[in-house]
Amino acid sequence: MKKFICLALIIAAFQSCNKHKTLTEASKKQVIQELHNIEVLDQKFAGIPPQVLMDTYGPEKAWDIFEEQRDSVGVVNQERIKKLYETYGYLGEKMVGKEAATHFWLPIQHADNDEPFQQQMLIAMGKEIEKGSKDKAHYAMLEDRINVNLKQPQRFGSQLTYNKLGQAIPKIGLVDSLRVDSLRNAFDLPDFKTYYNQMTIMHFEMNKSLFVERGINEPLLYQ
Repeated sequence: MKKFICLALIIAAFQSCNKHKTLTEASKKQVIQELHNIEVLDQKFAGIPPQVLMDTYGPEKAWDIFEEQRDSVGVVNQERIKKLYETYGYLGEKMVGKEAATHFWLPIQHADNDEPFQQQMLIAMGKEIEKGSKDKAHYAMLEDRINVNLKQPQRFGSQLTYNKLGQAIPKIGLVDSLRVDSLRNAFDLPDFKTYYNQMTIMHFEMNKSLFVERGINEPLLYQ
């Protein structure tokens, strides 16, 4: 495991395994619905401020309000995820299916305010993967997220930012740029160039007028 994972978290993860309830078919339906509700709330604040907020307060104030609301919702969702984990353990693909597993993972991925929680979930997810759960992409993205927050380079390049030309680039950098595609493939992620070109195109379209003003009339893609 990565050096940033402390022994206390590992011990806590082992101790918690014996306290989890079995997820019955009846409780599974309730859990999946709860995870759906969590995802709906999470995605409500995943994009940009609504236009009515921008029109009412202006872009700068609107973003301040939106981010404060997003942080508040994030904490609420994290607490809901923690309760589910304490009850049933890590709800990965093998336990609740691919869609619900993504809904469980999202608030963890966004929990930058609670790094020990993210690290604990990374360990728990790793154990589910060892048991055959197909959560490798989630694992890779969470590991990268933790490392970026710790100002360390990423293994998979899933966390990105943009240069002055609008091209997607890895935040903090990569551990090994020569092996990044083989790692991404092993963890069910699309190849580096495809992913970064997709994100470059998306970023250009969202900010097209600004780029055109600067003389950039089309996204600059990796060849």
